[in-house]
Amino acid sequence: MSGEARDAAIHIHDVTREYTGRDGKSVRANDGVTLTVPRGQVLGLLGPNGAGKTTLVSQLLGLTLPTSGTLRVEGLDPARDPDAVKRITGFLPQAGLPMRRVEVRRALYFTGRLRGQSDRDARLQTREVIEEFGLGDRADRYVDRLSGGSMRLVNIGMALMGRPKVLVLDEPTNELDPRNRRVIWDAVARRNTEDGTTVLLVTHNVLEAESAVHRVAVMNAGRVVANGTPGELKRLVGDRTRLELLVRDSAPLTEAETRELAAVGEVSATGDGGGYVIRTEAERVPVLIERLVSSVGMARVEDFRLARPSLEDVYLALDGKEPALSPAPEPALSPAPEPEPAPSPASSPAPEAPAPAAGTAPAPVPVAVLEAAPPAPDGAPPAVRPARRTLRERARRTGVEFAYLWLEQMLEVRTTWPWTLMFGFLMPLAMVFGLSRIGTAPAGPENMLFITSGAAVFALATEGIATLAQRIGHLKSQGQMLYYASLPIGKASFVAALVCARLVLVAPGLLTPVLAAKYLFGADVVLSPVLLLVLPLAALALAALGLTIGSLIDDVELTVVVTNLLVFVLLLASPVLMPPESLPAPLRLIGVLLPPTYAADGLRLSLAGDLGTDLLVDLLVLTAMAAAGLAAAARWLRWRTA
Repeated sequence: MSGEARDAAIHIHDVTREYTGRDGKSVRANDGVTLTVPRGQVLGLLGPNGAGKTTLVSQLLGLTLPTSGTLRVEGLDPARDPDAVKRITGFLPQAGLPMRRVEVRRALYFTGRLRGQSDRDARLQTREVIEEFGLGDRADRYVDRLSGGSMRLVNIGMALMGRPKVLVLDEPTNELDPRNRRVIWDAVARRNTEDGTTVLLVTHNVLEAESAVHRVAVMNAGRVVANGTPGELKRLVGDRTRLELLVRDSAPLTEAETRELAAVGEVSATGDGGGYVIRTEAERVPVLIERLVSSVGMARVEDFRLARPSLEDVYLALDGKEPALSPAPEPALSPAPEPEPAPSPASSPAPEAPAPAAGTAPAPVPVAVLEAAPPAPDGAPPAVRPARRTLRERARRTGVEFAYLWLEQMLEVRTTWPWTLMFGFLMPLAMVFGLSRIGTAPAGPENMLFITSGAAVFALATEGIATLAQRIGHLKSQGQMLYYASLPIGKASFVAALVCARLVLVAPGLLTPVLAAKYLFGADVVLSPVLLLVLPLAALALAALGLTIGSLIDDVELTVVVTNLLVFVLLLASPVLMPPESLPAPLRLIGVLLPPTYAADGLRLSLAGDLGTDLLVDLLVLTAMAAAGLAAAARWLRWRTA
């Protein structure tokens, strides 16, 4: 095993990821990627859309399994120990993060606690991030009430919580103005310099990356096609100078003018009206200027600028091509060249105009390796096995995860609490009043039992199935499930928090019909302690069904249609509002398989004070259905996307 592999924060060895496309054909998102990032280095991962960058990052976080090859993050294997990797890795996806309807201060603090920080450490770092990013005047505002730039600052702060050893940032400066970009790069540079944090920067902004990274890897078509320091990669395009030309009144160059300039260099339009870039060798620049003056004329020139080769030139030269650039010396084999220090954004020139200092020449450094480096003879380093937690530690950690996830879910819906509670109160109450006057249920005391249990189960199905499924669908459509999956939290904690938050909201719908029947209609119902067992079990069984549906269906609108349809099918096919013998035989048979049947029957028996064998059977069936449903929901939540 090479020393480079041992000292690497990230080591990727011959990784391939294949999947089946919509046409049934096999597609390689990553094709034999080999890449090493030493500890304490800032690596820029560049490439066009579809180059395989996101797939590679997902594999580093353990969210996607490689088809072949190995990955190590600080010696840990993401495929085998994803939670251990997530505990030391901070991740900022492109999509918006959750916790939008909580205050900035709480969003940061909750994230720290979910990442394993103690209460003291989470509060301390929360204050540090708020001060560092200048969020003091917005610390107690809801995250979704901030501007896009301020919200992005909060999201980056969330990625920094827990002081991760490895930081993965996907387009971190989207929606940020130049001032806040400087704040972010200062924060990244500070953690890299002072804490030794390794940073993987995934970006399309080539000019910005040039001022912030030590090394660059360019991906295309699933492969690493160039890998080296910015200086090394710029030398790949030779000593070519770029002339950026803007013609007055956005008038395009004539065919004759283009032909004259093309005789000296490579002419390409920038896409803006009247904008061109001409690339040529440094020694031919005087000739290019002469042709520009004589053929085009300075009267037609709005502006022009000469610049040395940049990472953008390398990026464009490699875009869609294999690296067949200007001749270069043989690449170094050993030792690996030292990375160029990334200039601090606070002292570097603006990224829009990177240029070497006048009168200096770059030091002779071996050229970057093109293509992915060949695999080391001894392959990837052996994986480090994380220390196993004791049962007590795991229980304590699960409790912390559940507490903060549940609190976050409750705070997320607090703006709609009054409406949800009003609906949960009025809808079953209206059902009790209306159905008691229709008289379609059996006459006598049993009539009110069917109405009461039916109203409660209907409210439970509406909130527990439809609303919860739509909540999961919303998280998925917004890309927020990806962030939850990237945190070192268990699926069981996440599912339990979602369900228990929903139980609190549906409680009025469960209790209102029971209380209305007893105190408004004088029905002879028994408020037995058994209700405290029947109601939660019924809620769990139906909520698990809602979770599973929301996890399986990706389209939010389709989720709404399916869940609303399912609610009516469940209630029509189950003896909820009438006794089983009143239903046709096929519906009675279907009802035996459905949770509402046992929920309504168990509720009726407990309200009637009949605590015999039938009630025990209902409770056992509901328990089994809840357990099976929650297990299915946890499975289909796709914590690991593939």
